[in-house]
Amino acid sequence: MRNQDMSVEFEKKGVLGTILKFSIPSSIGSIIGMICTLTDRYFIGQVAGRAGMSAIAIVFPYVMIMNSITFLFSGVAIIIGIKLGERDRKSAEQVLGASFLWIFILGTLLSIFLWMFDKQILIMLGATESNIFHAMDYTKYIIPIAIFQIILGQSTLIRGIGDPMTAMGVNIFTAVLNIILDYLFIMKFNMGIAGASLATFIATALSALYILYYFTKSRTIRLKKKYIKLDFGVLKDVFKIGSPRFYNQLLQSSVVMVTNRRAGLYGGEIAMAAIGIISIVRNVINTSLMGFNQGTAAIISYNYGSRNYQRVKEVFRVQLKTVSTISTLLVITMLLNTDSFVGFFVKDDTALIKFTSNAMRVNLFLMTLTAVLLSCNNFFQAIKDSRKASQFFMIRIIALNIPLLYILPYFLGENGVWLAFPMADGITAGIIYLAASKRLKRMS
Repeated sequence: MRNQDMSVEFEKKGVLGTILKFSIPSSIGSIIGMICTLTDRYFIGQVAGRAGMSAIAIVFPYVMIMNSITFLFSGVAIIIGIKLGERDRKSAEQVLGASFLWIFILGTLLSIFLWMFDKQILIMLGATESNIFHAMDYTKYIIPIAIFQIILGQSTLIRGIGDPMTAMGVNIFTAVLNIILDYLFIMKFNMGIAGASLATFIATALSALYILYYFTKSRTIRLKKKYIKLDFGVLKDVFKIGSPRFYNQLLQSSVVMVTNRRAGLYGGEIAMAAIGIISIVRNVINTSLMGFNQGTAAIISYNYGSRNYQRVKEVFRVQLKTVSTISTLLVITMLLNTDSFVGFFVKDDTALIKFTSNAMRVNLFLMTLTAVLLSCNNFFQAIKDSRKASQFFMIRIIALNIPLLYILPYFLGENGVWLAFPMADGITAGIIYLAASKRLKRMS
């Protein structure tokens, strides 16, 4: 899509129609990815049972640490979107070239670090003798995925330059190939948890290589050799925007680590396995909304860059109403079918199903407010107010979530562990919504 086409698409056409055009492909891609994750966890549950699910709980913050670097580069799409809104293609291509070079450098350094301290990190995250070998099997192929995972994250940039169908296609290809390889490696070749991580590695690497190829041929912005430079200015700008999501992921990983330890203290290994399942359910709901948020972020960034503030306001209002409705319906569905959903991952473990179902009901009932929180934060990032976005993540994690993990169990036992996260999200959602409303009123 050429720049003049983007102007018509993002600025002239109806708000709802434009949002749906860019969000539906993104949402479909996200849902396919979610199905991939569910399938992955299903196969692990079938071959490794409770020990496998508790290993997933241990590895989850590990993966979040890797994803934090991906989110750090989420600023690339926003900066390029604003540059294109300003009709500055040259600067957009300079950002693109420098960003991909920094992705390669930092992704390599991250993989080296994780290889060196794999076992120590897993122990720090709460691994025990009963699950550490399962966890190490899973990280075996996940560690070298870092570079490809960060590149794959730039599918949001493909959407941001006006090509949502290709972005959706990349996500669908990744997910479908992952599912096929999961079945072959785990069920046919008996590779266990290691097979799941190998499947993820292959699918992610192939999709990442396609994204690199795509940007060498794109008509809107092109990856050019002359712009592949160590530009610290670009790195600083990208990190400034992506830092809120980066800090959030790192802090979230610390929350998961504390939750694992507190749940293990009050409930033992069965509580750890429950966390492995509950984290999947929360991801299902968040992923269902992620595509919509990504689609609206591209539109908000472009119109903010072109100073079309009324359009920004309209897009944000539609986004907030939509994610609130969708999240409410998903939460109700999950709460009414917890036993069935938990039973999908484990078989012949009645105690784990009952324990996890009760914990899940406590943990999910305020999930709609989490959707509001993420949408408002998405708005602040899209308009390049990373400082404000970072402040709310700090409030959410440091001031509320971690303290509540120690305070609530003192009075409520293990239910306090499950209640800490939704309470922190609910309080923060109220605060950030007021801040977003105030910022919208100031736009003129």
